[in-house]
Amino acid sequence: MEMRPLGSSGLWVSALGLGTVKIGRRRGLKYPGAQVGTAGLLSPSGSEPAPLPTDEQVLALLRCARDEEINLIDTAPAYGVAEQRLGEVLARADWLGGRDRWVLTTKVGEEFDDQDARSSFHFTPEHARMSVERSLRRLRTDHVDAVLVHSDGRDGWIIESSGVLDVLADLARKGLTRCIGISIKSVEGGLLAVQRLSRFAPQVPGVVMVTYNPEQTGERPVIDAAARHGVGVLVKKGLSSGHAADARGSIRFVLSHPGVSSLVIGTTSPSHLEANARASRAL
Repeated sequence: MEMRPLGSSGLWVSALGLGTVKIGRRRGLKYPGAQVGTAGLLSPSGSEPAPLPTDEQVLALLRCARDEEINLIDTAPAYGVAEQRLGEVLARADWLGGRDRWVLTTKVGEEFDDQDARSSFHFTPEHARMSVERSLRRLRTDHVDAVLVHSDGRDGWIIESSGVLDVLADLARKGLTRCIGISIKSVEGGLLAVQRLSRFAPQVPGVVMVTYNPEQTGERPVIDAAARHGVGVLVKKGLSSGHAADARGSIRFVLSHPGVSSLVIGTTSPSHLEANARASRAL
């Protein structure tokens, strides 16, 4: 697996990262085969939410990631119980090679209620601090490698007025995270984020998460700007939330941009992860 620099952080991440929403959240998902309605994600019978993978299945997925030389794991409080499950499974397995083998990213700002399949958003310094401290307890670690704000679309206001990035920078200076950033919803927000994050460097490196795939290239200017300013770039929806007609081609397309640090793909299937890893090597 190719390893790429995460901006100017000094961290190297696998070109392919593992997204974890599907190991922690049963409702409100939009990948193929998910029946989404007022009751959330339904099982084939249509009566109950689809079951989460077992701990043994999560461990098999993480072992596959290790064997495929993937080191980036992306999670969030908005992913239901994903943080808790990762912390428990990895701790029991001695982190499958030690904590330093992994680059962990999580987020702040979005909370998800599995009972009504709704998200709520909280962009205050107090909530951000609480969220990071809670994530560390759930993940059973004393630090994460990156914390990003989970934007609800108000990118500009979050970046300039909420104070959340400032508190994340403070937490980074205290050693709770190594990088800070935002998962954006707009080109304008992404460009503003790159500019704002550059002000914290070099003491606190920056990261942005963007949407980028062959059908959605509008945020490419953000990737270009991030590369110029030493800001790391994580890509979400590289396979169009599972709807890509040519997954292999989409992976190659995303990773062909030299400014992309890692393409994060969510799955619970080791075989799918292996196939995606093979595609990432075929550049």
